[in-house]
Amino acid sequence: MLIFSISDLTQDTKKVFDAALIDEVIIKNNDGSKYKLLPVKQLSKTPFDNIPRVKLGITTQDIVETIRECRAGI
Repeated sequence: MLIFSISDLTQDTKKVFDAALIDEVIIKNNDGSKYKLLPVKQLSKTPFDNIPRVKLGITTQDIVETIRECRAGI
């Protein structure tokens, strides 16, 4: 965790923002109040949007047929 003052933020904003990409950043105000700076990652519509995709070269129909073949053997 890194702690920066308001004057650090106003003097070198880029440094503070870059630090927030690496570690948790707390900004301490002159009156003693503290704020946490969090980078906003790519916003997603569902939790599955951030899962990397793998191209396998198969179609939905191939998957359905395989499942049906497996179930037929039961």
